[in-house]
Amino acid sequence: MERRKRQPQKGSISVVICDRQPLFRLGLRSVIEQHEEFRVVAEVGSEEELLEVLPRHRPNFLVLDFTIAQPEKFRLLQWVKANSPSTKVLLLAPRHILPIELLGALQTGVSGCLFRDSPPFLVVKALHAIIAGLPWLQREITEQILHAFNSIPFSEEPVRHLTNKERQILALVARGLTNKEIARQLKISVQTVKGHVSRILQKLGVRSRTEAARMALALLRSSTDGERAVATSFRGGAAGI
Repeated sequence: MERRKRQPQKGSISVVICDRQPLFRLGLRSVIEQHEEFRVVAEVGSEEELLEVLPRHRPNFLVLDFTIAQPEKFRLLQWVKANSPSTKVLLLAPRHILPIELLGALQTGVSGCLFRDSPPFLVVKALHAIIAGLPWLQREITEQILHAFNSIPFSEEPVRHLTNKERQILALVARGLTNKEIARQLKISVQTVKGHVSRILQKLGVRSRTEAARMALALLRSSTDGERAVATSFRGGAAGI
């Protein structure tokens, strides 16, 4: 006899929302609480308020504004991980974010990330995916990261020797995903992932995933520094017109 999937009980999944904009928090709360398994236990607008409420509630989820999480190399995310380790973090990022900033956040162990201007249903979809044990990264965000890796000049040694698939897997390794999580995300077998990772390490001339991730982040940082400088320069020029 086939077992039925156990459904979450009403209000059994607690959520804290942390965002600077009160109207945005209100709309997000309304969207989340349309699904009766979720219960928003607190909503706050700053890091200081979050530091007060999180130890009190220790929620299943924290839906967090990227701009609040970002200062001081994501120190807040590291604090959340240390003080409420069972809390899964879903980041809401601005559309103009740079790939290196995304990777910096993802490396702290957040469970998901999507753009602030995404359709509301995606927030709930992301929460459900994370409950099921799947890391959630919006497709456009994945595309940004992969585009950054693929834009690293082919003269850069030894990344130019990697195939497109190996670059894709290296990007996910840099995010801190396990072989099993990479296999699930790319819809390939764990053995296939292991084979790719082994070849990546060999081509990069490193001995571990950690070394490969560090090399990837260093290359990505150097490739996006120019992008950041151009963007800053453009914004400064536009302001002076």
